[in-house]
Amino acid sequence: MEEQARLFEQHRSLLLGIAYRMTGVLAEAQDVVQDTWVKWSRAELAKVRDARAWLVTACSRQALDVLKSARRRRESYCGVWLPEPFHETTEDGGPVAAGVDESVSMALMLALEKLSPAERAAFLLHDVFGHEFDEIAVILGKSGPACRKLASRARAAVQAARPRFETRVEDHQRLLEAFLKAAYAGELQELKSLLAESVEMRSDGGGKVSALPDIMRGVDAVARFLVGVMHHRPQAHEGRRLVPCRFNGAPGILIHEGGRLVTALTIDVEAGRIQAIYAVRNPDKLRGLEGV
Repeated sequence: MEEQARLFEQHRSLLLGIAYRMTGVLAEAQDVVQDTWVKWSRAELAKVRDARAWLVTACSRQALDVLKSARRRRESYCGVWLPEPFHETTEDGGPVAAGVDESVSMALMLALEKLSPAERAAFLLHDVFGHEFDEIAVILGKSGPACRKLASRARAAVQAARPRFETRVEDHQRLLEAFLKAAYAGELQELKSLLAESVEMRSDGGGKVSALPDIMRGVDAVARFLVGVMHHRPQAHEGRRLVPCRFNGAPGILIHEGGRLVTALTIDVEAGRIQAIYAVRNPDKLRGLEGV
C-alpha cells in the first residue's frame, strides 16, 4: 500500500489538472481525484503495467461521468457561469511556470463548455495532455479514428469561439494593474483606453451575491459600470486589499473588502488591449483561494 500511495501522490497534480479541465469546478475535480484514489487503492499493483496510464484512464472516466450530470445543473445556474478559479501547481507541488497558460485560461474553459463531454475529453487528452488516440480510445470506449474526429471537431469549435493569441505575462500584468488603478480612481477615459472596443465582462455571483445578470459588452458600458462599482461604491474602499494571485494560467487579483475575499478577477489581453474581464464572486467558488 505504501508504494501504491507513493505512485498516486506522484501523479496527483496531473489528475487534478485533468479533472479540473474536464469539469471546470475545483470541488468536483477534487472529488474525482479522491474517487480515483479509492479505486486505485483497491487495484492489484502487480497487475498494473503503467501506473500513470491506469490513473489517467480512471480519472478521465470518472470526470466524464461528473461532467455529464453537471451540464444539466448548469442549465439552471443563476446568472453567468464561470469556472471556479484554479490555483495550479506542478506535479512535484511547485509553482507553475510564470508564462500565460492558455490550456487552463478562463476563455478556453468557457469554450470547452460548448463541447460534448466526449469531444471535451478527446481534445483535452490529446491537445493538452499529449495522449495518443489509441490511448484515448480505451478511455472513451470508442475507436481511434472516432476519437480523432472528436478532437478535430472540438479543436475547430474552440478556435472559432476563441482564436489563439500570444500574450506576454508582463503585458498581462501591466494591463491588469493599470485597469484596477484607473477603475478605483474613477479615471473613466484612462480606463476606456485600456479596453478593446468589443470588450466583454462576465461576473459570477451564483445567485448568492450581486453580479451582472448577463454578459456586458462594449467599452463605454463596461468602463462606466466598473467606475460605478469600484470608485463610487463606498464599500469598495472599506478595508480594501488587493492581493496578486496567479490562477487559471495567468496573473489575477484577489479583492478583499471588509476583511473577506469578495472577488477573484482576471483578464484576457489581445493586441495590447483588455478583451475580456472575468470576476468570480460566488463565495462557494472562492473557498479554494482563501488564505492564498
